Amino acid sequence: MEAISKGVDQVQDSSSSSRSEGLLVSSDEDSKNGWTKKQILTAITLSLMYLAQAISFGIISPFYPSEAAKKGASSVVVGLVFGVFELVIFITSPIYGSFIQEIGARYMFLSGSFLLGGCSLAFGFLDRCPDGVIYIVMCFICRTVEANGCAMLATASFAIMASTFPDNVGKAIGILEIFGGLGMVIGPAVGGVLYEVGGFLVPFAVMGGVVWLAAIISFFILPKIEAVPKVSGSILSLFKIPGCVIVYIIISCCGASLSYLDPTFSPFIQKFFPWVTIEQIGFLCMVGPGVYALTAPVSGYICDKGYLGSLVVGGLFLTAIAFFLLGPNPLLSAIIPNTVVEIIIADIILGLAVGSVIIPVFPIIINLARYHGFEDNLQTYGLVSGFFNSSFSLGAFLGPTAAGYLAGEVGFAWSSSTCGFLNAALGLTMLIYVLTMRSQGKWPIPDPDESPEETTSINATSSNSKLYGSINA
Repeated sequence: MEAISKGVDQVQDSSSSSRSEGLLVSSDEDSKNGWTKKQILTAITLSLMYLAQAISFGIISPFYPSEAAKKGASSVVVGLVFGVFELVIFITSPIYGSFIQEIGARYMFLSGSFLLGGCSLAFGFLDRCPDGVIYIVMCFICRTVEANGCAMLATASFAIMASTFPDNVGKAIGILEIFGGLGMVIGPAVGGVLYEVGGFLVPFAVMGGVVWLAAIISFFILPKIEAVPKVSGSILSLFKIPGCVIVYIIISCCGASLSYLDPTFSPFIQKFFPWVTIEQIGFLCMVGPGVYALTAPVSGYICDKGYLGSLVVGGLFLTAIAFFLLGPNPLLSAIIPNTVVEIIIADIILGLAVGSVIIPVFPIIINLARYHGFEDNLQTYGLVSGFFNSSFSLGAFLGPTAAGYLAGEVGFAWSSSTCGFLNAALGLTMLIYVLTMRSQGKWPIPDPDESPEETTSINATSSNSKLYGSINA
């Protein structure tokens, strides 16, 4: 956190003045030696809510698969219940990103928060539904509505943070990811403890109330978001940029890799290590997110130094190694024993890898969008945020959906290795892309103000468009 604060403190007046029009923070509010009051309030508000929603999302991992099985849900259905949440975000995030200007970023953020809290509370009463079809249908309905709230909250949060800290996007997103990672750390552990204490209802009742409380606090301290002129362009325009397509697939793969563990990790631990309690499984789920939260500031710092390409490529290969160790891969089982310690080591590597992939891709998309003529304002950040959340959620839907099937057919070890092979292939793809672009003189991505003849306009090119830093290999 200290590294992020120092980096944001060094925002230069020359850069911020070129971005004053249409941004949340104008140049006359910038401080040479620290954050403005509006920046501080915005960072606090969004971080608290991001923490609350991450905890709320993660509480079900330790106990829901076994509880759903008691109600007649198969492993495939459990995977779909986890996955439908992300499927809805995948569908709705681009819509909310495109209409963030009409809806209003602040209104979108607060509305999503209340939806998320209400549905979290409602989910706690589903164990009272009759077994079988009715229970399963109600789970899907509740998760669908809850996902809409999460899509609204996440899209608005990323857009607002990017607009508030336009010269330090990597560190700004890093701030949210610190609290998101912290929430992922606390979530499973909190869920396991509350479940042991009070049963199925208590985790959802507590976290629903916490999200609502955070929403009320946000209503009073989140500053008013200034309107910006409406410009042409949509998320579909980003798909016309080849680099964005590659990044979209990478983000989807990262989402699939993380969510793969949601329906499979707890049953795997219970099968091979029956002496491990639900509460202890919750703490095991903390390891990867904990490392992620601790290393997110470092990833953000390196990101703002310009080494975005190296972070993504290295993170993808590290993710592959982590998944080969989970299980572990049957080809390695002769030399790598399947122990709790080995699983913890794999989770540590996975947590380190996640930050190296997730944090750099957001500024990469922004740089590509600006280079191809997108305006430098809140609407563009909304489009990029919707693009990011949509791609991550697509993977987060496919991950548990495929995991429920693969784990049942080929077992946890081989299905984990599938994630490893996919990440390794994408790491190689990104490496080839960076080297190819570098050979063409397009990596680091050129500043359109310095080389306007090379800019291919998809939207009307802004005369004061600036790149977020540079992107080195």
